[in-house]
Amino acid sequence: MARLKKGLLNGFFGAIGNVEGYEQDGQYIIRSRRIQGSQPPSEKQLACREKMRITNQLLSRFSEFVKLGFAKPSKDRSFRAYSAAVAYQLTHAIIGSYPNYEIDYSKLRVAEGPIDTDGLSPSVSLQSNTLLFSWTPAANYPDSTDHVMLLAYAPALKQAVCNLCGAKRRIGQEILELPETWQQQRIETYMAFRGEINRQCSNSIYLGSVFG
Repeated sequence: MARLKKGLLNGFFGAIGNVEGYEQDGQYIIRSRRIQGSQPPSEKQLACREKMRITNQLLSRFSEFVKLGFAKPSKDRSFRAYSAAVAYQLTHAIIGSYPNYEIDYSKLRVAEGPIDTDGLSPSVSLQSNTLLFSWTPAANYPDSTDHVMLLAYAPALKQAVCNLCGAKRRIGQEILELPETWQQQRIETYMAFRGEINRQCSNSIYLGSVFG
């Protein structure tokens, strides 16, 4: 059954025969209705599904971060921010061959955008249960008003801690508190910046692994 919205010319929702309609990012889309095949999936199909499973499992731990970090790219490309993040990881961050895929954390991108980070000299250090992120302060407007975004991820625990709106870029440092349960864990660390006015982001920067 299909449902009309503002008349036939403005799209319909649901299925009519072999056609289905839906809305995505404000656009009405009509496509052939997907039919479940009777043939078992090929190895290529299984490989694609496994890559997607690994990627979604990872990004779901910090989905709000990537939705914010990929918001502008997704608007430009006409699909959702989370989908943009998934697409990038599938192409760049998943390594190995089926069924033995792994995540290359050094290639993981959790934010994407045009904000310049040249000369940033970022670093991170562990102090007790706190991560101290440092960078070269920006003195010029509007770069000085960018807010830092911080992410720490513990792969063994499948847990993430993040700060979506940290200190301004002119400050030069920010801390991220870690759970006590993260002691003796490997922690992958990332930094990005988000504009205070235009809300655009920088590409995220991988700062390496630290050990709690």
